[in-house]
Amino acid sequence: MVAPWKVEYVNNLVEELKKSSTFAIANAMDIPSRSMQQIRKSLKQNNVYVKVVKKTLLIKALDKLVQENPKYREIMEFLEKQKRITITLLIPREDMNPFKLYRILEENKSYRAARPGDIAPNDIVIPSGPTPFTPGPILSTLKKFNLKTKVEGGKIVITEDKIVAKKGEEVTFEIADLLNKFGIEPIEVKLNIVLAYDKGIIYTEDILSIPPEKYIEDLQGAFRKAVALSLEIVLPTKYSKELLLKRAFENAVKLSLKTGIPSKDTIKPMLKRLIATAVAAAQYLPEDVRPIKIQMEQTQIQEEKREEKSKEEEDKKDEQALEGLGSLFGF
Repeated sequence: MVAPWKVEYVNNLVEELKKSSTFAIANAMDIPSRSMQQIRKSLKQNNVYVKVVKKTLLIKALDKLVQENPKYREIMEFLEKQKRITITLLIPREDMNPFKLYRILEENKSYRAARPGDIAPNDIVIPSGPTPFTPGPILSTLKKFNLKTKVEGGKIVITEDKIVAKKGEEVTFEIADLLNKFGIEPIEVKLNIVLAYDKGIIYTEDILSIPPEKYIEDLQGAFRKAVALSLEIVLPTKYSKELLLKRAFENAVKLSLKTGIPSKDTIKPMLKRLIATAVAAAQYLPEDVRPIKIQMEQTQIQEEKREEKSKEEEDKKDEQALEGLGSLFGF
């Protein structure tokens, strides 16, 4: 017989889930109580309800709601595969998407010392720089990890950064002891969302952990490619029609000029081109048969050249006179 408290507990969970269009399931495994208290406080300030739930009881509650929402079966199947998890149910009391909830938890993460058996979340590095250690037995420990050292002012100095555990590797007792000596705390402590449900859509951690900036960058890139494709296949859209019209106009003008078929937009440049061609060709005609306009233009050009030459000669004479005066007065 099922204990009455369990039945009541499951029914309460069902009511909570019915009222919630958004909720998240987080793993609180291995989080120290002090850190968990801080996380709870932060979530409460953001109006998020926090409840630690037994996996079997949450699955029962979801099972009762499968008929109303088939998506819950996917969540049940996901939870059944989780072998090492302390479920914490997070339910926003106001409209909040899972990405914002994930960011809140990220902002409240802390770090702890590594313990034997931990998995390195990233490359764990002993940084270069001075240490509080005096030369002694510790030098053999540092040598064991191929740490390059020297002694300055009676203290050991690490001369180069050294990776002692790569991302994904298990932390051994020796590595944990070395990190503790250096005061390095590489293990993240945070309430880790493993799955979130938001208005019929299920998000897993790999999606939630993508920075919002990356989504914006991807959307901008997709938009640019879509516009480029629209231009390439000449399919007008709200964002490409102006560019297509501009391109079509430019091509029409080029075609008109190339074929010599005038239009209202090309008649002026075509006439200018014809006049320029006529002027250039007329220069090779005898002077007595050249058009009067061309003769006048050529006469004007020749006069301008003569005036420029005359001015240059006058300037030269002035310079010579100044040089004469300079020599006369010993400048």
